[in-house]
Amino acid sequence: MTAILEGIWVNKKMVFGILVTVAEFVFSAFCFIYTIMNPCIYNGIGGLMGSFLGADTLVPFIVSTVVMCIGLLLCFVEAYRKD
Repeated sequence: MTAILEGIWVNKKMVFGILVTVAEFVFSAFCFIYTIMNPCIYNGIGGLMGSFLGADTLVPFIVSTVVMCIGLLLCFVEAYRKD
């Protein structure tokens, strides 16, 4: 199950991994930038962690980062698997 993409044979799982990685990178970057642009202190916790907690973006940031790593792992496995 391969498709040709601009003269390069690409596996569909590889394309899916790339799409997941890019989408989750954009989402985690949005969470990070939103947190940086809206600093706050949450129950005496300051800095980046306090801003993540105050903006309620800590859990989405962690989830998107984990899913992004899974997408990267999928790309790595598909790139270096032996047929």
